[in-house]
Amino acid sequence: MNKKVKVFFLVLLIAVFSLAGCSSNQEVKQEPTKNQGAHGKKDGVVTMAIISTWDTLNIYNTSGNYGNAVADQLFERLVYRDHDGKILPRLAQNWEMAADHKSMTFNLANNVLWHDGEKLTAEDIVFTSQAMTSPKVDNYYRSAFNVLAGTNGDGVAQDPKSVGAEAVDNDTVRFTFKEPKDPDTILNAFLSFLFVLPKHILDTGDYASINKSDFWKAPIGAGPFKYVKDTAGESLELEAFTDYYQGSPDFKTLVVRVVPAANLTAGLMNGDIDLVAMGSIPLSDWKTVKNADGIEAVSVEDYSYQYMTFNLSKENDSFQDVKVRTAFDKAINKKLLVDKLMLGEGSVAVGPMPTYHPYYNDKLKANKYNPKEAKKLLEEAGFDFNKEYLMIVPKGNQVREQSALLIQQDLAAIGVKTKIETYDFATLLSMLKDGKFDLGLLGGGSNIDPGESSVILKPGDSRNYSLLTDSKWYDLAAKGASLTNLDDRKKAYDEYQQALVEDQPYIWLYHQNSLWAHSKRLSNVPMNDFVWFNFASWKWKVSK
Repeated sequence: MNKKVKVFFLVLLIAVFSLAGCSSNQEVKQEPTKNQGAHGKKDGVVTMAIISTWDTLNIYNTSGNYGNAVADQLFERLVYRDHDGKILPRLAQNWEMAADHKSMTFNLANNVLWHDGEKLTAEDIVFTSQAMTSPKVDNYYRSAFNVLAGTNGDGVAQDPKSVGAEAVDNDTVRFTFKEPKDPDTILNAFLSFLFVLPKHILDTGDYASINKSDFWKAPIGAGPFKYVKDTAGESLELEAFTDYYQGSPDFKTLVVRVVPAANLTAGLMNGDIDLVAMGSIPLSDWKTVKNADGIEAVSVEDYSYQYMTFNLSKENDSFQDVKVRTAFDKAINKKLLVDKLMLGEGSVAVGPMPTYHPYYNDKLKANKYNPKEAKKLLEEAGFDFNKEYLMIVPKGNQVREQSALLIQQDLAAIGVKTKIETYDFATLLSMLKDGKFDLGLLGGGSNIDPGESSVILKPGDSRNYSLLTDSKWYDLAAKGASLTNLDDRKKAYDEYQQALVEDQPYIWLYHQNSLWAHSKRLSNVPMNDFVWFNFASWKWKVSK
C-alpha cells in the first residue's frame, strides 16, 4: 500500500471517429509545417487545443474541467503535482503540518507579482479563502473549502473572519482545520482548487459583487500568461508574463483553441495545432500520430472515470429500488465498451478508483454482465417497461457519445426503452440540476485523493448529479477524510467502495487512457502531468 504508484488522470476521453469521416476536405500530412499552420501561425505563437470550451473565465464558477486548462495559465496555486502524484512547490516553497494535524503553514515565494505589477501576498490567499466561502458568491468548487475552520459541511462560512486562513506575514499563510486532517488530503484536494485571486482588485467590501464584476471579462492573475482577448466558445489569446516569478515563458503568445476531437490529428499534422492538452487523439489516428516524425505522442493511464447517473430525486421513483440500479449495471457490457470503443486503451470500472489507485479495495466483487439476471431483477422490482427513459449526454467526447449507443442497445435487450439526447455541457448540467432527465453519462476524477468522488454523492452539492438525498455514501467517504492514520483511512475507503458496489447510486463504466501529443517544435512539455491540470507552460521550449 506504501509503494510508489504511477497514476494518471484524464477528464476527457479518446475519440473513435476516423479523421476521414469528419474532415474529408483536409489532407493529413506526415509532418507538421514548420511554424506555419492553417491560420498563419508565426514564430512566438503556440496553439494549445482543447476539445470543448470553458463556459466562463470566472475560474470558481466554471462548470467543467476545460476551465482548468485556462485557469492554470492565468492564475496561481500553492502547489502542483507531477504525474505520479508527488506534490511539488508552486507559490508555496515549503509547508509544515502542525503536530496536532489541525493547521498547516505555507511559506510563499516572495517575488510573485500580479499581471498589473502589484505584489501577491498572503493577504490575497486569505481574501480568496474568505470570498470563496461566502454565501454571497457562487463557487462551483466551494465544497473543497469545507476543511477550513469556520465553514459548514458545504464549505460556507457565514462570518468571513471565522474562516481558518491567516496571513502570518506577507509571505506566510496558515490554514486551520475543523478537525485533524491528513496532509495529503489538504494538498491533493483543497489546494487543487485554491486559485489565488487579487484582493486589491476584487475586495470592494461586498463579496456579492465578485461574480458580476467586469474583472472576469479580462481577468488579472499571477500565472505565466496574461489575458489578451477571447472569442467565446472558440479561442483565447494570452501573452507571456515577462515578470512571472518562475521565469518568463519561452514564447510570446499562447492561443487556447477549441478543436473538435475529430480534427485534432489534422491540426497536429499540418502545424495548425502545437499541443493537445485536454482531449485525446482519435484511436483510428493513433498509429499515424505515434509514427509521425514531427510529433511526440504518449498514452497515459489516469484516475478518471466515466459513469451513468440516475435521477434519484424524490420526484422520480423509477430508480429508487437498488434492484433496478443493480439490474442496469448487470445489463451493460462494459468490457465491450473498452474493447470496441477504446481498442483496449482503458479498463472496466468497478467504482471510481481504478485498480492501480493506492486506495483501491482489491476485495471488491463487481456485478458480472448478465442480461438474463438483469431482466429478472427488473421484473422483481416492478419496473415500468412501458416508459421511455431520457438519457442525456454531453457533446464533444466521441467515446462517451458512442458508449451511449451501445448502452442503449444493452438496455433494449432487457426491455428498457431509452431516448438519447446530446447537449453542450453547460445546458446538460442545468438539466441535471433541474431533474430534467432519467439517465445521464458523465466523467469525473480531478485529483488523487480517495474521497474525490464523494462530492457527487453529497446531498445538496452542485455536483450531486443523481440528486441523492441520502447521505449514506458521502458519510462513509467523510469518515475516511477525517482520519490521519494511513491504515485507518484505507479501511474506511474500502467500506466506501464496497457500499458503492452494493447500492449502485451511480453506475461506474470505465477508466480510459489519454492519448496526447505535441509538435516536436516544442520540448520540455510534461504531458504526463496534464492529468492533474498542471501544464507548466512556463517550462515549454520552442525551437527557433
